[in-house]
Amino acid sequence: MRLLATLLAVSLSATAVARTPAKARVAQAPAPAPAQMVVAVVAEPKLPDVSATYTVSWNGISLGDATISLRAGDSPDCYVYESATHPIGLVRMFYGSPHEISEFCVAGGKVVPKRFEYIKSKGDEDNFTLEFDSQNLKVRNQKGEEREIPAISQDRFGMQQAVRLWLLGRLKEKDPGAEPFDVAQVDDKKVRQYRFAITGRETIQIPAGKFDTILIQRVDDPTRTAKFWIAPDLNYMPVKVEQIRGGKADVRMQLKAERK
Repeated sequence: MRLLATLLAVSLSATAVARTPAKARVAQAPAPAPAQMVVAVVAEPKLPDVSATYTVSWNGISLGDATISLRAGDSPDCYVYESATHPIGLVRMFYGSPHEISEFCVAGGKVVPKRFEYIKSKGDEDNFTLEFDSQNLKVRNQKGEEREIPAISQDRFGMQQAVRLWLLGRLKEKDPGAEPFDVAQVDDKKVRQYRFAITGRETIQIPAGKFDTILIQRVDDPTRTAKFWIAPDLNYMPVKVEQIRGGKADVRMQLKAERK
């Protein structure tokens, strides 16, 4: 259930304004001062707050609900992306109630990971944190152990927002599906490489209603892939996610309710 990914964003544009010097009134007048170029600062995409609840099932068996939220962080252009699961019955006993928190900033229209925390349950040995140093391509865990990471890396939850911003960028192109998105997912012990591509558009019916969607798929491994149905009408958030193994969807998430 670790790869349940994708998306979001708004794009902004800026223009440069040039100030033209006035002509000298007489030939003997001093030469005009050089023209000054005033360039507007390009604003980073502003990500609106989001709170959404999804139903989660495994091989057709209900596992409970998951609530995903996005909110502004303490610094400009930085955000906190959070997931809390609410398992039912015996699932809670054996699986726990995982809680994921991804902290990231947006620079140059791309997600820059800062910190990731995974909490399965209080005191559980599976709990871990990752501190990212994207400038020096390093990551440090809760034990102080440091590793090198690829240039385009994301934590496993924040990667959803990275793909979302990538999608928004591709939709401005004449052929959005022409180029895939390659990204490394950094976990507590491993780094996995993924490739995502825009593969079509579909209208789907889910518990939250009927949506026109953009379909994004993981395309680097035909035996273990994932599909994400992204709804432009909901700020390009995923309304349905499937993790597929051996040609069958073993994990499925569908939007149950969305709050603005």
